[in-house]
Amino acid sequence: MSNPNRIVVIGGTACGPKAAARARRCDPGAKITIIEQGDDLSTATCGLPYFIAGVIKNEDDMVARQPDFFEITMDMEVFTGTRATSINRQAHTIEIDNRETGKSTIEYDKLVIATGARPAVPNWEGKDLKGIFTLSNIPDANAIRSRLANPESKEVVIVGAGLIGLEMAEAFCARGLKVTVIEALGWPLPALLDGEIGAQVEKHLRSKGINLLFGQRVSGFIGDKDNNVRKVVTGSGKIETAMVLLSLGVKPNAGLAKDAGLDIGATGGIAVNEYLQTSDPAIYAGGDCVEVVNIVTGKKMLAPLGSTANKHGRIIGTNVTGGSETFPGVAGTAIAKVFDINVGRTGLSEIQAREAGFDTVTSLVPTFEHATYYPGSREITIKLVADKATGRLLGGQAVGPGDTAKRIDVLATALSFGATAQDLANSDLAYAPPYNSALDPLHNAANVIRNKMAGLARGISPAEVEKKLESGEQFVLLDVRSRTEWDNMRIEGEQVKLIPLPELRRRLGELPRDKEIITFCRTSIRAYLAQRILDGAGFKNVKFMDGSLAAWPYRVVTGTK
Repeated sequence: MSNPNRIVVIGGTACGPKAAARARRCDPGAKITIIEQGDDLSTATCGLPYFIAGVIKNEDDMVARQPDFFEITMDMEVFTGTRATSINRQAHTIEIDNRETGKSTIEYDKLVIATGARPAVPNWEGKDLKGIFTLSNIPDANAIRSRLANPESKEVVIVGAGLIGLEMAEAFCARGLKVTVIEALGWPLPALLDGEIGAQVEKHLRSKGINLLFGQRVSGFIGDKDNNVRKVVTGSGKIETAMVLLSLGVKPNAGLAKDAGLDIGATGGIAVNEYLQTSDPAIYAGGDCVEVVNIVTGKKMLAPLGSTANKHGRIIGTNVTGGSETFPGVAGTAIAKVFDINVGRTGLSEIQAREAGFDTVTSLVPTFEHATYYPGSREITIKLVADKATGRLLGGQAVGPGDTAKRIDVLATALSFGATAQDLANSDLAYAPPYNSALDPLHNAANVIRNKMAGLARGISPAEVEKKLESGEQFVLLDVRSRTEWDNMRIEGEQVKLIPLPELRRRLGELPRDKEIITFCRTSIRAYLAQRILDGAGFKNVKFMDGSLAAWPYRVVTGTK
């Protein structure tokens, strides 16, 4: 009888247990060992904000599988409370240190590194004061819950407006705290969203009472005589608080691999090939500790998500037992619930696409999640980004109280197959009034892209229009809504003129032919038609405002004069 395949997995959160479980199904006779420095395996870390908020009631609900499942049902050796301290690649051994039994050595034939990532914490003065937290595991969540059980004040500061930061803003509000979010860049989720979509998230957060401070950088913290945090120091002053959450992203836990001489990529993640092998063919790695390929750009990136980690785990489990499955990469898909709205993205933002060298064409389409004549339809806004030369889709974002998730999922699927705007416009998506419109919001957004590529539509972003207004530039901002809509809400300025769309053809003489004209309405449908009417009448410099008032995050006047 041949010796069993000795598979050792370092890391027990997502990728590691998935790899071990898949390996067991592929090779019932393998000797499989899991090493985890914490006390639990298969923890649902993405649910931690909801555990803190009280939506998820019990800590046990955060653990998908207990260690005894892997030990008894899956016939594996499990070491919890155990840290892997070094890897000897020549001897195929790992040194481990168990909290109770001390140090020992384990042999392997195939090794899986799934060490995850750690919160990014700059070397700020006072960062170790009591009351300053990060959130990456159940002990972190329990520490925050303990602090909230006996709060010293109702003030909490979140540093970083990323996914965890915004989810925790809602969680803290649910616990009755007053929340301030500090972000060094100009809008929420700046690594994921463009400004137009980020502005809508910002507007919603402010409506929920969140104090948002953008363009401010933290430089340190000040504590009291008992080393409790009392102030956050920024470039513009000090903010009083008794609790701080650092939400500044994560860094790959690649130290063990680096010390073993494995290749580390430029991103800081462990370098792996398409089979998720490291530079040592006997060692595989996956999850938050590795870098992956961006399927849009072909370049390496980090993708610290449980969904990616589980895909990695399955592929690794197959390959350490003799398989040859490959991982194609990721589109950078992400979604979050932010109070009463849903915001998601996939692929590249417009900013990222331009930085990658693409000449972009975009669409910004406010609409509804399903047929408006069926009750209960909620608003969403879609932004698409495509390559101007080919129409290839590069990315997209969606925000609103309506169903954004299925639009992001459709778009992520389209990106994985290299689809164009025309492909998306003709995709056969499910339609019935309770679920969709005859043309899905994605169809409409793709058709705007096609119209722009064909030269029929010429758009300009709300941000560009606002700059023109603020600078006093001479142009006409033509509102083609009805008088009633104008009386209820309008943009004010000397450049703004109202001509309702039904009156436009007979009032063309009121418009100058030597100035730029930018049309707008509520959602851009009438604005685009107005642009085409003016084109047909011989006006030479006409655009419509993408998204119009539904995507306008700036000041408006409400009520009649």
